[in-house]
Amino acid sequence: MAKVRRRAATPPATVSRPALLVKGSDAEFRRLIHDLIAYGHRLDACRDAFAEIAGVSGVQYEILMLVSRADGLSVGEVAARLHRSGAFITIEANKLVEHGILEKGSDPGDGRRVLLGLSPKGFGLLERMAPYQRRINDVLFERLDAKRFREVRKLAEDLLASGDRAVAMLEFLMREAEAAA
Repeated sequence: MAKVRRRAATPPATVSRPALLVKGSDAEFRRLIHDLIAYGHRLDACRDAFAEIAGVSGVQYEILMLVSRADGLSVGEVAARLHRSGAFITIEANKLVEHGILEKGSDPGDGRRVLLGLSPKGFGLLERMAPYQRRINDVLFERLDAKRFREVRKLAEDLLASGDRAVAMLEFLMREAEAAA
């Protein structure tokens, strides 16, 4: 087995904003990124387990939970809130309708618009899942008091908006790099 050599120099910084550097180093930023990714994996694992209990896919579970908290959402509204395409949400929501978990109806204000709502079967499913969700979510977020919860909620909203901008920029830069190649 070959010996691993110690690196001679520090890798280049992955951020340039002074607020994200500690004593000129991006090490704390990198730790934050790795921690957020790891926590995201835990959230995905919990979502997927809840979805399995419900007998649906992970994204279908997300749709179910969103519609259950805001009955009467259009596919476009669901897509916007979940940061997914309308076509993808339509396909997945139709599967939930086929399973009798969601219902489709016309918007009373605009008959051309289709709204998604929770069916009685879907409500019963949520009632059966709630004890599991409460126990797991209470542990997932046990480190937050009311003040920190509000702060993290606002921070997550802000970071998501920045994330959307970063992904759009990344797509542009990738197209630019392909064109230059």
